[in-house]
Amino acid sequence: MRLIVCVKRDLHGCVFLNRLLPRLANHQVHVLLADKTRPAECSIPELSELAYLERGLPLQRLFPLLDQMPAAAAEWATFAGLEKRHGLRCERLDDINAPATLSALQAFAPDLIISARFSYIFKPAAIGTARFGVLNVHPGELPAYAGLFAPMRTIAEGGRDLVCCLHFIDAGIDSGPIIDMQRLPYRKDLGLLTQTAEIYPLAITPLLDLIDRLERGTGIRAAVQDRRQRRYWPAPSAAEVGAFLAAGHRLWTAQGYDDLLARFLPNGQGIAAPEAAGRFGPGRFDGNLEAPLLHR
Repeated sequence: MRLIVCVKRDLHGCVFLNRLLPRLANHQVHVLLADKTRPAECSIPELSELAYLERGLPLQRLFPLLDQMPAAAAEWATFAGLEKRHGLRCERLDDINAPATLSALQAFAPDLIISARFSYIFKPAAIGTARFGVLNVHPGELPAYAGLFAPMRTIAEGGRDLVCCLHFIDAGIDSGPIIDMQRLPYRKDLGLLTQTAEIYPLAITPLLDLIDRLERGTGIRAAVQDRRQRRYWPAPSAAEVGAFLAAGHRLWTAQGYDDLLARFLPNGQGIAAPEAAGRFGPGRFDGNLEAPLLHR
């Protein structure tokens, strides 16, 4: 099949590609990368620091260094490394609905578009370029946790499990028919960043099953969402982030972050991650990946 995979240009998007692309070796794949920063990630210090760990540090510091090194047998590859490893293109774009992008989508003529953490909203014209439509991997149970920061919202309301929901995209936001939902037990000791990296890959097995069914022309079961149960969540406020942390939850841990980045290094060698956010300065992320943002 001809597949387009759309992810955010960040650590979680790269982890998802590293887990998914080896399973798509028999398909023609093109990757689209979104660069989008939300206002809360620039204005709330804790979310600024999280954004730096997810984007600034890997994209600005670690990945460029790895891309300059001779090819090595690391488990995971950078975005540039994935291009070489799988013989495909990872293309950055600013708007999935722009006329030039729509023309490129139509020229590629995808059978299916897969979106995971992509940030951009697919309008009907973009959805219509794919023969079988667009699938989204949402990191929260639907319809109760539509919108942003679903893992944080889930835990803040006392949820014991994090949820990965695979659903079709329709004209709404996180409102299309549901294909599958998988659960991941929440572990407070790991930190939300580490477990977020584990959520998206939960969709891979049901996604591959769906692709197989589409190829064979067999039936697909999708459950229409109960709109009476729908709740759409915006980005959290500073007070909500503070309450989340005051309850003993952690946005990230040094060990969990170190373990993630180590999988990009030859032989899985470790790195020196900070022990706690307080050891650093303000850790503010201003959306600019070209300048150092986090300082001792």
